[in-house]
This record gives sequence, C-alpha cells and structure tokens, in this order.
Amino acid sequence: MELTSFQRVCKLTGDLARRPGNVPRYLAHNLFQRRSPLDLALPWFSYAAIDFLERSLRPEMTVFEFGSGGSTLFFARRCGRVESVEDDPRWARLARERTKALGLTNSEVVEELFDFVHGIGFEESGYLAQVKRSRHDVIIVDGADNDYTIRPRCFAVAEEQVEPGGMIVVDDSWRYLQLRRRHRARQVRVFESVGPARFGVTSTDVYFY
Repeated sequence: MELTSFQRVCKLTGDLARRPGNVPRYLAHNLFQRRSPLDLALPWFSYAAIDFLERSLRPEMTVFEFGSGGSTLFFARRCGRVESVEDDPRWARLARERTKALGLTNSEVVEELFDFVHGIGFEESGYLAQVKRSRHDVIIVDGADNDYTIRPRCFAVAEEQVEPGGMIVVDDSWRYLQLRRRHRARQVRVFESVGPARFGVTSTDVYFY
C-alpha cells in the first residue's frame, strides 16, 4: 500500500521509537553520511532482515541474487559462493569493481539485458534462466520491479531452485503481499523496520523451505 508523506513520517517515527537501537545507524546511513548500499556493503533490506541474516548465514552456503549491489558484498563476505544476475551493465561493473577492491573472489555478476518496461517473453529470458543453472541455499528476489509482476515471477522459479532447508528473501515485500498467501514454504517471517539508504520503513520477507 502506498502511503502519504505524512503517513511515512509517522511510521518512521514509530518504528524508531520501538527500535531505538536502530537510530544511530539510521542517522549515519541516511542523513550524516548518505551513501548507497554498495558503498555501505549492505543489502537494501530492512535492518531487521539484515540482522537476522547476519546470525543465520554460514560459510558453506551458496547464494543466488536477482540484482546485484551492496548485497553481493554482504553475502560474499559471509557465504561460500554468490551468483548474481544484473540487467544494468553499469551497476554490474560497479559491483564487480567493488568486490575486486575488497579482495572477494567468490562472487560472479552476470549481465543479462531485458526490456523490463514491457516484460514480454520474460519466462524465456536469459535473466530468469540464470537461477535455473543450479540449486541454491539462499535466493534473493530483488532487482527489477518495474510493474510489480517481475519479482513474483522470479519467486515462482526460485521456489523450484531453493535447496531443502534453504531460504528465499523477498525485498520490498510490502508490494508483494500475495506471495505470503501463495507459496510452498514451511514458514514465512516478515522483517519490517527502517534500513540503509532509504527514508522510511520497509519490509523484507524470508521464506523457509
């Protein structure tokens, strides 16, 4: 649901009041030193989801991402292998440059161009096909969301590719509430809070298989 500016401010204020521990990093990441998630080496998720993943990721895990960026660095530092598909060549280059600068050699960012404005032929696209190359312990459904139909289609294929005991992470999940009703997961957790490089409150859902 889209909120008015006043509603966003009220929700932001309420969230910070309930989670005062987030105030210092929210101010640092969004006001005092405003930087992109790539600069911060953090996913563009809610802090609640980031904190959960910090506790849950293991070195032997393999990760697949729809979309690359700060999350690529975050997962590469904590997991064994990260594969990302990216439709923006410039962003893919920046992600590669940053992983190289940090000495991270366990990630791969594949460029697959697609016309997300029209979305015709997405099921047969190279972008979607990347996740089908192998199974994964963690799959991140992020990246393009031009018309809010792309991520649900990515999610449907991700459910075929996630390993038993694995997770699918859906960012900006407030846009995709239908996924909470139609999925194969044994459990879903909603992580709602403020996050890095964003003004208001967001939600990131984790599906457990």
